[in-house]
Amino acid sequence: MEPTVDPLDTEPADLRGAALAALRGWAARRDRLAEDRADLMAAAWWSGTRTVAELARAGDVSRDTVYGDLRARGIEPTDKTAQPSDVLPPYAPIPPQALFSLARQAWTLVRPAQLTDRPGWLQSAAWNTSIALARIAVLLEQPSGADLAANAEDLVGRLGMALNEAQKAWAELEDREELALWSAARIQEAMDEGKAVVGAADLTLIEPGTGSPFAVQIGRSASGPAGWTYLRTEHPQLDTRITAADHLAIQTALHILGRVLNSLLPPDEALPDDPAVSEPSPTGATVQR
Repeated sequence: MEPTVDPLDTEPADLRGAALAALRGWAARRDRLAEDRADLMAAAWWSGTRTVAELARAGDVSRDTVYGDLRARGIEPTDKTAQPSDVLPPYAPIPPQALFSLARQAWTLVRPAQLTDRPGWLQSAAWNTSIALARIAVLLEQPSGADLAANAEDLVGRLGMALNEAQKAWAELEDREELALWSAARIQEAMDEGKAVVGAADLTLIEPGTGSPFAVQIGRSASGPAGWTYLRTEHPQLDTRITAADHLAIQTALHILGRVLNSLLPPDEALPDDPAVSEPSPTGATVQR
């Protein structure tokens, strides 16, 4: 098996390097064109396109090529008893090298957009996602090894950065009222499904330098607009004005916390006498049922 190459180990520092990296990526993709085409043919076949002529027109290839590609993927196109189109293809594990080729293709595509002082949020999200794909490929390829934990750690970090960047891009597209409605609807949907949600959280932050603790309360406002995040503290230097991106990040964090706490509740947990609020948890989070 060809060893994988970590994009971070070959990251170009300038436009010339990025252009050469993109060219090398194209060459690698060219060598895989036949395999990629066969994968696409099989995917089209399993999605319901069972006419060889239609597949040939879509791929701009001959009918013989279609027959060859399909048979290379274990499909006999002349078999009239083949499974109907609503049946999924048989299970197959993700091939690490194919996934790494996809990651490398994405990386060479988005890398030039990073060669600026202020890349856009979506460009940065695409960049971190491409590296995350490479991390997954390494983890799939190597069942054991000293660097697996480091790859897993970076995978989580890259996905976290991509999430943060996607939230900032989203925040620029909608106003406070729309984002507040989204939060309220998400909470109501979870409660309608019988899931607990985090109504508020009392946090203890540790001040850098002095190590002094101070309290911060996070929750959702009942008005102005309803569902919007509020932040309360007596600390004189903590800015409590919440931006749209802050709102999305905090609400996502509360949703994740609620999901974790839900997994700790027994399935037959009876609702408390007060259907709105249970006792605060040791973490300071108030869980609503």
